[in-house]
Amino acid sequence: MMVFTVFTALLGAAVGSFLNVCIYRLPREGLSVSRPARSFCPACGSPIRWHDNIPIMSWLLLGARCRDCRAPIPARYVLVELLTALLFAAVALRYLVPGSPGSFVPLAFVAVATLVAAAIVGSFIDLELRIIPDEVTVRGMMLAPLAALAAPEVHRLTPESSVPRLLSVLAPEIAEVSGALPAALREGAGPWTAAALAAAALGTAGLWAFVLPSRTRHGATPRPLRDGLLAGVLSAFAGGMGVLCLLRPDLLATGRVQAFWASTLGMLAGSGLVFTVGFVGSKAFRKPAMGLGDVKLMGLFGAFTGWAGVLESFFIACVLGSAVGIYCLLRFRSRYIPFGPFLTAGALLTVLWPEAFEAVFRWYLGLFVGL
Repeated sequence: MMVFTVFTALLGAAVGSFLNVCIYRLPREGLSVSRPARSFCPACGSPIRWHDNIPIMSWLLLGARCRDCRAPIPARYVLVELLTALLFAAVALRYLVPGSPGSFVPLAFVAVATLVAAAIVGSFIDLELRIIPDEVTVRGMMLAPLAALAAPEVHRLTPESSVPRLLSVLAPEIAEVSGALPAALREGAGPWTAAALAAAALGTAGLWAFVLPSRTRHGATPRPLRDGLLAGVLSAFAGGMGVLCLLRPDLLATGRVQAFWASTLGMLAGSGLVFTVGFVGSKAFRKPAMGLGDVKLMGLFGAFTGWAGVLESFFIACVLGSAVGIYCLLRFRSRYIPFGPFLTAGALLTVLWPEAFEAVFRWYLGLFVGL
């Protein structure tokens, strides 16, 4: 097991090196993750040699300075590589080691490792520039329903979990409606599901194009096309799955379908919670409390934690954010710190060690119940 964990950590360090490229390039105009192909020094523009691009080791051997211009290399580079290595090892211990809580589930490892990578990129960009790129959150939210279908083990669902219990309550009603439909409809679930997907996607695209145009008049803020695309994709997934469950109610008892709805409800809960808190905070303090980047980021996390995990991870984020915020206020007189990294910490702790932090959350709630 030790050899396997070390190998996964080395893989994480290599991925972390790529994440450093994403962190630097994604928010900057004129750059993309793939162009230019080779990494370069931000100070002098010199291409980085392959032997100077070894994760962690190169930073140490170069003395944290560029070989050509001797400009300092920020500690952020080695920190990202170390953090990614440690988190990849933690994900592997949960999903790839026989006898672990998640057992041996390679697809779950890929899904959660991808979430870890996206979370690290979004958090470090937020720390530096106070923004969270849509390339991280929007694309992740588009893929989240597929991740739930492919790796339902991520959601740790049991018959006593909230979503399976809700679906079991709704199943008889849905089965009754399904039984009243013509047999031809119920036997042609595939084509009807495809039709529902297409109708949902086209309907949302049409709504975005004509009712909420991306180009508004009188200086209004343009609505990003990618937000409309996100709404279309998610509506297509949910609409198609809804039609499929109506035509095949027996699917409601399957783990993959339950995980899909757990992911969808978690996404809505995550985005809705942060949006509501931000809206109320903006009205109360008469200044922006949370950005839409935080809303989308928590939507992505909610797709992996489920709605109950949203509450736990948001609680952890608030505790950590309050502690760091008080320190920064007393030490640096700074009243603003980005909340994205704390949302990331709360979500990843909830995903990787759910039993421990669920127990802590229940203990905390129990303090108020006893009052």
